[in-house]
Amino acid sequence: MRWHCLQHLPDEGPGHAAAWLAAHGHPLTYTRLFEPNPVFPALADFDGLLILGGAMSVHDEAGFPWLVAEKEFLQAVLRAGKITLAICLGAQLVAQALGGEVRPNGEPEIGFWTVRFSAKALTHSLLRGWPDKATVLHWHVDTFTVPPGALRVGMSAGCAAQGFVWGDGIIGLQFHPEMTEEMVEQLINFENHETAQEEEFTQTAAQIRSKLKSVWKGRKLVESLLENMVALYEEETLTPSTD
Repeated sequence: MRWHCLQHLPDEGPGHAAAWLAAHGHPLTYTRLFEPNPVFPALADFDGLLILGGAMSVHDEAGFPWLVAEKEFLQAVLRAGKITLAICLGAQLVAQALGGEVRPNGEPEIGFWTVRFSAKALTHSLLRGWPDKATVLHWHVDTFTVPPGALRVGMSAGCAAQGFVWGDGIIGLQFHPEMTEEMVEQLINFENHETAQEEEFTQTAAQIRSKLKSVWKGRKLVESLLENMVALYEEETLTPSTD
């Protein structure tokens, strides 16, 4: 299965997701939107799309003009029914494209917090094998409303919408299951988080570092999710057309 990645920042790569795809023989190509003149692939050139996070907002088109082209590309991807995994900013972009609203969260949610997954969402084939809760990394100021027709994945104490599933093969996650320990350190440095003060849903850099082993809980989630997405693709590919 051929995967393509939309990467918004140099320090926010696909982490555990890229490692799993490489280990299982699935090629991964990139559009790096932080580079000059980013180019989006033709729809025929990939089977699954991975959309990563970023420090910008979906509304920051003036400062990041490539957002306009990215949103047009996502509309084409969704119309084509491509299998899609969208994380943090990526989830907000897909939620907006599907008719949801992106707006500031009540408070920033930064650090390792527990997400409780809904019993209904856990019956979806993409989430097969997920637990009913997990402590995972969060790093966001904005949030989204669950798009019309989508299924809410879960919630945390600091954010009511931690993800959604739309149709058979499109999922958006507000949290970061893809990040490795090294990526979390890079994010702390990139965001100048060393001087951040503890708030209700913001942990200090020291608190985050004390919980770094929790990234492996995220790894299990993203690996299970990718395995289910590949199985869906193979099922769709092998099923004879009735047209």
